[in-house]
Amino acid sequence: MTQNRRMTLTVAFACALSSPVLYPLFNGSAWFYAGLGAIITVAAFGALSRLRVLPVVVCLAISVAGLLLYLNLVFEVRHSWALVIPTPDSLSRLWNLAGTGMTDASRYAPPAPELSGLVLLAAGGIGITAVLTDLIAVRLRSTALAGLPLLVLFTMPITMNAQHENLGTAVVFCLGTAGYLAMLSADGRERIRVWGRLVSLWRSGSLYDAAARRGLGPTDGGAYPGTSADGETSPAYRSTGREPGPDTRALAAAGRRVGLASVILALCVPLIVPGLHPSKLFSSGPGIGGSGGIGAAVALPDTLSQTLRQLQSKSPTKVLTYTMYASKQVQEEGPPYLQTYVYDTLTDSGWQTSDYTANEAQATTIPPPQGLNDEATYHQFKISVNVTGNALTDSKVPSFLAVPYPATQVSTPPGVWLVDPELMVFSQYPGANVGTYSATSVDVDPTAAQLRAAARPPSGLSADLELPASYKTAALKRIAEQETAGQTTEFGKVDALASWLSGSTFSYSAAAPPVNSAATLLKFLTTGHAGVCVQSAWAMTVLTRLLGIPARMAGGFTGGTHLSGSSYVVKTDDAHAWAEVYFSGYGWTKFEATPGGGDGSARAGTYQSGASGGSFVPPPPLPGSIGSSPGATATASAGPGGSTKLIPNGGGSGGNVPIKSAGTPWAAVALAIVAAIALAGGVIAIVAPPAHRALSAHAPDVARRRRPAGLTSVVLVVAAAAIVALALYRLLAHTSGLDLRAGWATVGIAFGAACALVFVAPSVGRIGIRRWRWLRAGDDASRAHAAWREFRDDLHDLGVGYASSEPPRTLADRITAGLSEPTGEAVRRLALAEERASYAARPSGSANLRKDAAAARRGIAASVRRGSRWRARIFPSSVMTAVADGATRIPDRLTALVSRRWTEPGSTS
Repeated sequence: MTQNRRMTLTVAFACALSSPVLYPLFNGSAWFYAGLGAIITVAAFGALSRLRVLPVVVCLAISVAGLLLYLNLVFEVRHSWALVIPTPDSLSRLWNLAGTGMTDASRYAPPAPELSGLVLLAAGGIGITAVLTDLIAVRLRSTALAGLPLLVLFTMPITMNAQHENLGTAVVFCLGTAGYLAMLSADGRERIRVWGRLVSLWRSGSLYDAAARRGLGPTDGGAYPGTSADGETSPAYRSTGREPGPDTRALAAAGRRVGLASVILALCVPLIVPGLHPSKLFSSGPGIGGSGGIGAAVALPDTLSQTLRQLQSKSPTKVLTYTMYASKQVQEEGPPYLQTYVYDTLTDSGWQTSDYTANEAQATTIPPPQGLNDEATYHQFKISVNVTGNALTDSKVPSFLAVPYPATQVSTPPGVWLVDPELMVFSQYPGANVGTYSATSVDVDPTAAQLRAAARPPSGLSADLELPASYKTAALKRIAEQETAGQTTEFGKVDALASWLSGSTFSYSAAAPPVNSAATLLKFLTTGHAGVCVQSAWAMTVLTRLLGIPARMAGGFTGGTHLSGSSYVVKTDDAHAWAEVYFSGYGWTKFEATPGGGDGSARAGTYQSGASGGSFVPPPPLPGSIGSSPGATATASAGPGGSTKLIPNGGGSGGNVPIKSAGTPWAAVALAIVAAIALAGGVIAIVAPPAHRALSAHAPDVARRRRPAGLTSVVLVVAAAAIVALALYRLLAHTSGLDLRAGWATVGIAFGAACALVFVAPSVGRIGIRRWRWLRAGDDASRAHAAWREFRDDLHDLGVGYASSEPPRTLADRITAGLSEPTGEAVRRLALAEERASYAARPSGSANLRKDAAAARRGIAASVRRGSRWRARIFPSSVMTAVADGATRIPDRLTALVSRRWTEPGSTS
């Protein structure tokens, strides 16, 4: 029964490590401790059920009864008999509390408060997972299948659309993986234990003879039980007093490699498989083959009031910077407005954004802008955005991107991003981080004559004409009709309203009272006559709708302030609101109604009567921008002589854009470094002599020969490099604001630097070890030992075989055969110095040992092939062997304590 107890504890440990995966669902930690108690209870009752051999169904019933007893004790103890035994009343209340929890789960979006019903569901779910895992792994002995209940636990936050943080997701994934691998390891150990022989993680094997293990006295080599051939006592013998069993280090290492490879594969597959997101495999949101859905839209905060606060702030802060890639004609029009929100529903409490999730789609495909015909006839431009901090992030609501309207293509930040029919781009989950992104948009700038000749809007825009009854007053209608008197076209009326609101009648004042109702709007239009863009856009939209013309409000930022070249900075005082009016064939067209003297970067369209042409001095257009003339573009070179350099076409989508990276792709750089190290390590493993071959070549009269790398090794290295490259490409392709040409430059530098570092590290390490040895040697004996170790490492590096048991003089006699006389003498002096330092009462002088070691190295190097010499310089086998052996010893030493703890005193060999 001991093995069942160990497996029970291991399964409980695995469940406890997997339960933190539910952390995105709650605000607090009470649910975790309640679940931990459920796990402990299930483990205790599971162990109790296995004291006797009982049917599986009975074991399951005992574990479920224990879980029910625990839940009743925690949540309904006051209604239990003797505060312990469940009663019908306590069980009924427990059931009702679970129903309340189900109701609360549908009411609260994650993270939810720790209400009793929700905590009960969490503890019960964790407990049921523990019951199934314990039953499958311990009672049915199918540990591999026991991972399925844990997998169900992992899917809970995903199916409930909980927000995932990158660091938190990585931590809980590693915890769950460690728990599952611990179960597999414990199960494998228990299965081997039933063979009847103690399986130790200590080295034995060739060091121990069968007769010695039977206690028959010394072996032929003079070794006794627990002692190696050279008289060294094994670690296991020193710690337990018994000789170890068979050496299982290779078996344990193979298991660790399989487990590690499985974890790495699970992490890399989402990067390789198209459309697969690492943490959204079971998400109800957009996925492969459809847009999916995220349920009801999360209500947005009062963003118009936020705009007012930003404009009233005395200390504006930076929101974002962007670089614009456009033709000269587009640049001359000035920087574009960056639209974030569309307000198309007016209620008595103010403007609201309609259900933006009703017809959302993946942002990888932007729907066509409403009402715009002949989109291809307009110039396109692109912006590459870098957001400052969390300027566009709110932990309670989805994040919205600020992009020029109408956008045709958006390279979003990492995560799941959606777009609605109004072309608002937003994250699927609240609080999504916005760092860098890019957007390609159409520059729709019709003339006044074109808008004047536009057809009447279609009848399907009735929602953009609706107004609450409080706004349909005679006073507001009279104002709209008076200011548009004499105008016969829709454009004439809209232009007249914009000219009046932005004219001298109104003044710009951030201290003016806000407009938030029909009464305050009427006061603003009749007596107040002061405000900012919010009041003006509010009035413009309402008056336009009163005239029967579809209109809506939009919010975001103006184009900001010019920095240098084609770069701009947008601050909080660039927050802006404006009106958009629908014109058939041109879609939603911006109209600026803000009074003069404020919103310095705001500008009216060229089609408006109040637009001042030529006031914006554009920066020089970037060569090869979207909308520029086809063919190569000549730019002045910075070099002397005024020569020009042709920049060929081939920009981003939509035109010839020399797109820059919106930011350094640090994740891709990190992956490139890992890939470089892996690839360089594979090359080293093929080119350099493997450590086990170097140590096994003990033929005294035949120089060790290195076998050529097999075709299988080459294929494996190439395949691994191809997989890493594909994963790297996938990561780059989904990095926001990243153009592959610019991104590959940064990543390529990191890849090359990492490769160079790995290739140079062995030779530099060999030089450092040599210098360190001589530096540490402080007397004649230590210098003799250092010189001899250097000599043996040089033999190892140059591919000259030797046996570790060879005496110094014997090895020197064998090596000097065929060498020049000076080299032979140097080798013999090294051997003599080593022997005197090891066995004589007084070592010999060491003044010339360093010169002798250098002479021996040069002489032996001259006697081997050129390839061996270069391999010794670049890939010294002594360093590679030391690294390999050190890496092999790490897991053995880490498992030493575990091995001692799990070793039973009554085990037999």
